[in-house]
Amino acid sequence: MPGPPETAPEPTIFPTFHRMSTASPPAFGFSDYIRSIEQVLDRRPSNRIIIREVSAATKRLCRDDRWLQEPFRQGNPDHYTRHLLHKDPQNRFIVLSLVWQPGQVTPIHDHACWGVMGLVDGTLEEICYDRLDDGSRPDYCELEQTRGTDVGKGGVAYLLPPYEEIHRIGNTTDRPTISLHVYGRDLDEINVFDPVTGRVSPMRIKYYSPDVGDVPFVI
Repeated sequence: MPGPPETAPEPTIFPTFHRMSTASPPAFGFSDYIRSIEQVLDRRPSNRIIIREVSAATKRLCRDDRWLQEPFRQGNPDHYTRHLLHKDPQNRFIVLSLVWQPGQVTPIHDHACWGVMGLVDGTLEEICYDRLDDGSRPDYCELEQTRGTDVGKGGVAYLLPPYEEIHRIGNTTDRPTISLHVYGRDLDEINVFDPVTGRVSPMRIKYYSPDVGDVPFVI
C-alpha cells in the first residue's frame, strides 16, 4: 500500500520591505524624476553641474519610496541585484534599482561616467579610492583608500570622473537595502581593481530588464 505523499520543502522567504499604504501618489514621482534629468542634460552642462542637480532630484525622489514597484525590490541570496528602471532613448543615462541582502558587496571598480546613488531604504557603506599611478598601463594600478562613508535612507553619493569614480559599495548591516543609481551611460562594462596585486581587469556587467529576461547576474 503506498505511503502518504511527500511534503514539498518550504520555500526560502527573504525579508520584504514594508511601506505605508496610501491612495495618494508621491508629490515627486519617478516620471518627474526622469523628466528633471532630461531637462538637466538638455542644457548640456558640465559634469559637476549634472552631479549637483541630479543629486538634488535623487534626494527628493528618495524621500518617498512609493514610486518603486514591487518587482524592482526583489533581491537574490547569492548576489546583489540590478534592475533596469529606465533607459534614455538618446542613450544619455540609465536608471537602476539595486537590491542588497546583508553582506553583499561589490569589488573595487570604476565607471568612466558621472553617476549618482540615492538610498531608497536601508544603509550602504561606500569606500572611495584615489588612483596614484598615471594610468598609462591599462592592466595595472596603484590605489589609496581615501574615505569611507555610510549612506543612509534618503542620502546620496556621487561619481565625478576622472578622479572621484573608483569605489566599493556594500551592505554591512543585518537587513536588506535598496538603492537607486543613475549613470551617464549604459553601464555594461567596468574595470575591477585588485589593491593587493595592482591588477586591473575589465568586466562585463548585466541587469535584469524586460529586454534581457532572467539573465544571470555578473556584478
